[in-house]
Amino acid sequence: MLERPEETELRAIAELDGQLFSSSPWGEEAFIHTLQEGPESCLVFYDTDGAGREGSCHEPAGYVLFCIMEDAEIYRIGVRPELRRRGLGRRLLEAAEEVCREQGSRRLLLEVREDNIPALSLYRAFGFEEIYRRKRYYKDPVSDAIMMEKDIGKEITDA
Repeated sequence: MLERPEETELRAIAELDGQLFSSSPWGEEAFIHTLQEGPESCLVFYDTDGAGREGSCHEPAGYVLFCIMEDAEIYRIGVRPELRRRGLGRRLLEAAEEVCREQGSRRLLLEVREDNIPALSLYRAFGFEEIYRRKRYYKDPVSDAIMMEKDIGKEITDA
């Protein structure tokens, strides 16, 4: 089930973020502050059937945190390792894109480690293209950041 999280649920999302991005976790306070102070939004896919692991009912299976502006940006996207390769990442991307498009965004941007081959494959299959690289941006291990974009603007037609 895909939905917007309540503030009380952000701790579980931050814990998942810490597991997935151990070298650069955001933390609960960063999630709360970001969602309260700006044009950001978060969507979460909950593991309501417990398919991922014992006792996982209504735990986050995946999430996407994004900024809704003319040029929208995906800040974070993550799926529990045991639930990967089931289409959850694609569903999260589709949902974020739909929300951004409905709010008038023209482009969707994101950044990914050059060595994150599964994520790069997903983003490319989803229509993202590389626009530039930030050399040696990531640490532990050192890796370039690839900036990607997807045009999501509505086509303007003559009436």
